[in-house]
Amino acid sequence: MMGSALFLLLFLASLIPVSISVTITNPDSYALLSFKSSSDPSNSLSSWSPSSNPCTESWLGVTCRKNRVTRLVLENLSLNGPIQPLLQLDELRLLSLKNNNITSPLPLDLSPLTNIKLLFLSHNHLSGPFPSGLRHLLRLRRLDLSQNRLSGHIPPDLTQLPHLVTLRLDRNSFTGTLFDFPLTLEDFNVSGNSLVGEIPKSLSVFPSSSFAGNENLCGKPLQSRCSNGVAKSDPMPVLVSAGRGRRMSGKTIVAIVFADVAAMGLVVGVLFYCCCWRRRRIGGDEEEREKEKEMKRGFERRRCGEEELVFFEGCEGFERVEDLLRASAEMLGKGSVGTTYKAVVMAEEGGGGGGGGGEKVVVVKRVRERRKKVVEGKKEVDGLMREIGRQRHENVVALRAYYFSKDEILLVYDFMPNGSLHSMLHGNRGPGRTPLDWSTRLKLAAGAARGLAFLHHACESKRAHGHLTSSNILVDQEGNACISDFALDQLVHPSPPLSSSSPNKAYKAPELVDNTTSTSSKASQKSDVYSFGIVLLEILTGKMAGEDEGEGMDLVKWVRSNAAQEDSMLEVFDLELLGYKEMEVEMVALLQVALLCLNHMPRERPKMSVVYKMIEDIRARGGGGVLHSPSPNDLSSNSSPCLSEDTPTFASL
Repeated sequence: MMGSALFLLLFLASLIPVSISVTITNPDSYALLSFKSSSDPSNSLSSWSPSSNPCTESWLGVTCRKNRVTRLVLENLSLNGPIQPLLQLDELRLLSLKNNNITSPLPLDLSPLTNIKLLFLSHNHLSGPFPSGLRHLLRLRRLDLSQNRLSGHIPPDLTQLPHLVTLRLDRNSFTGTLFDFPLTLEDFNVSGNSLVGEIPKSLSVFPSSSFAGNENLCGKPLQSRCSNGVAKSDPMPVLVSAGRGRRMSGKTIVAIVFADVAAMGLVVGVLFYCCCWRRRRIGGDEEEREKEKEMKRGFERRRCGEEELVFFEGCEGFERVEDLLRASAEMLGKGSVGTTYKAVVMAEEGGGGGGGGGEKVVVVKRVRERRKKVVEGKKEVDGLMREIGRQRHENVVALRAYYFSKDEILLVYDFMPNGSLHSMLHGNRGPGRTPLDWSTRLKLAAGAARGLAFLHHACESKRAHGHLTSSNILVDQEGNACISDFALDQLVHPSPPLSSSSPNKAYKAPELVDNTTSTSSKASQKSDVYSFGIVLLEILTGKMAGEDEGEGMDLVKWVRSNAAQEDSMLEVFDLELLGYKEMEVEMVALLQVALLCLNHMPRERPKMSVVYKMIEDIRARGGGGVLHSPSPNDLSSNSSPCLSEDTPTFASL
């Protein structure tokens, strides 16, 4: 008996270290296995073995960082149990359970997921009230609870989430009213519920499809007007009778209204005159003065006869117009705006704001034709150049100086010989070419999106790039994509016509081009988004924009045709990317972003800031599952980093 007892003790002792090892090595194993046991009757998660480590073995849908599960994607697997076990995964950044039969038998409390950024639970069987604990999810950016059985009121806690950009609650049974949301919200849908009341102003910017199916919602963008917060189908105004049972005549009403308007106009006019007189007495509007100072900051003029060479921040190496005009030049290419040269300037000792002697290599773009008369054009050009020259960002090519004369405009940039995105994608496709790998392509896409988003945000006048192509995305010495030639198409009056064979026509949004004239509308930031979508297709397919793919299909039509068929979707990707099988999910995700940008309707295209965030999300998923959260500095013109003066930032066309 003593021997048997000792053997039993030794046997139990041998089991204890195994249990402790699993717990210590994988703190998330128990939660995952508990979810599997209650939700996976069809054994779709057969790779989840109790004897293996989810962070070192190939568990389906699991991504880890530092031995903790940070990303869990289990979509279309017929899972049909409760979600509660997964709430123990407190290091999750991404949880996607779309298109399953997941349930929540108790009121769902999401507060344990304090690190969650992306939460996709659409097309499931979640029921009961809206999940609680949202005030603890301060990092949440995207929440999709659509196509479930949730009911009750939408909580006001959602309005307190500082980073929320996506909120999809459509096709549930929510009731009550809507709240004002912060301006960060970019994707919103509550259609197919039972909401009531007036749509808040902050949400009225979304299309009517975001609110469809709520019969008692009213206000913009819906057609139904609001009367005391209730939808009213009859939009016609009703005249109210005045007095005791007697209706006022039409002439009387018109006279009263006219007298009131005249009196109000007189009062407003007197007040306006007094305010203007007082402002002139105290020396003018201080705000306008500060604005003028800001516009003059960072550049200086140097005259050459009647013409001027204007220097912006960071221009070194020469200080006279003659230095620029006499420089030896090599033509790099011709574009729709002008001809681009590589110029070698012989700088004098101490010239150019402290620069030493020797040679200075710059890029000069010459604009000579199709400008307005000098008398009309000088002020316009000066204002445009000031606005462009103030922009400094690591993903934007800096304008260093410009020269204005009767015959031409010269624009001066830094030179760097690494070339453009166009040359990296399409140059030397024959033997001996070094393929452009997937991670580099994705990095360049993100950098270009960031630069364009910054320019859209920084320009107070809401200027558009106007002619974004892969040739206007340049690569610096550190491999960062930089946007060049921003808004330079505005120097050309009128814009040059686009022939049917012009490669630039392929980048133009549908609203800018028709079959009979060169352009039918003005370039906008939304048309820039379309052009960027074409650039993404070039990155993914390796094909040039405007290439005919057979049967009269251009690149966009060809990609859409293949993407619509699941068995041929992967055929659109560049042959150089065939070796990156593990990255196919990322490639498909970037293709979806491109197709969003290429939406035929401008209002349906996302903003560039949203495009940049989506691309960063794709990069983050491939880098261990930790999603990138762009800092406010990414899109701030005041706090964006200035480019180092001794680091080249411009690559030639």
